[in-house]
Amino acid sequence: MTKLRIMSGTSKGQTFDLKDGIYTIGRSPDNNIQVLDKTVSRKHLKIFRKKNEYFIEDLKSRNGTFVNGARVQAGDEIEVKKGVPLAVGRIFLHLSGDYEEEGVVDKKLQALDSIDLSKELGNGNAELVKDRPMTPQKNMSLIGKVNDVLREALGINEILEQMLNYILDFFTRIDRGFFILFDQETEKIKEVIKVFNRDEDEVPSRYSRTIVDRVRREKKPVLMLDTLNEESAEISESMKLMRIKSVMCVPLISRSKIRGVIYVDTVNEPNGFRKDDLSLLTALSSPTAVVIESAILALTKEKPQKS
Repeated sequence: MTKLRIMSGTSKGQTFDLKDGIYTIGRSPDNNIQVLDKTVSRKHLKIFRKKNEYFIEDLKSRNGTFVNGARVQAGDEIEVKKGVPLAVGRIFLHLSGDYEEEGVVDKKLQALDSIDLSKELGNGNAELVKDRPMTPQKNMSLIGKVNDVLREALGINEILEQMLNYILDFFTRIDRGFFILFDQETEKIKEVIKVFNRDEDEVPSRYSRTIVDRVRREKKPVLMLDTLNEESAEISESMKLMRIKSVMCVPLISRSKIRGVIYVDTVNEPNGFRKDDLSLLTALSSPTAVVIESAILALTKEKPQKS
């Protein structure tokens, strides 16, 4: 039987059986599944089955619904697969199998750790795969850690720095990670939070402004696995001087406004991550943008009004 599992928040760990019919999810108690979090709308989304597949539909929620990091347009019916993270406000959910067979599921997940995925990736990336096997269990663990820190009573800079530590621990080949926040009126860079996987005197401290500007302008993620083999105008001389070999950058968008970006790169070796890693980083960006927006609103309220 398919279940909906809540991965974060006050209801973390709860599971709900999904049978035929329509299930509504939201903050209000008259939903089939109630999720108590201020970023979740009273009637946030509905989930239902067609034949053997499950679909969701956003019910014009305030903070949106995201499937694998991509925002769902209100009214669209989007198919969801088991194990794919759903962000509802800043709460993570996912569909799973029957947890009465949890031991069997765990064994299958552990078996995935030993699978050589180089055939799927191609181009001799076997060494990369062995460094960090990709399993649903590992991905969900990272999502859970990030969501926990998003809920902590910390300043926004502390939250983002801790998130970068988790991200760099997960993506072991990445050398540097940055949260780059924008001014909400001018969209110019306002603040930079950075964490390095090696001593700062061993790597350049600057990031690629070219890539960040592109993501800010287009509001779409950018992935370059090997800048030396990229045929793109984005490969600037400054990137070569900074020794950037691979880069991944995703926008932080809340209510259609870009709040900043998450930027990670490698400076010594290419292929610091996989193509699928972009989806994982994008999934993390959605609830992070909501938290950043809340922090901005709080600071705005604290400012004295002009007479």
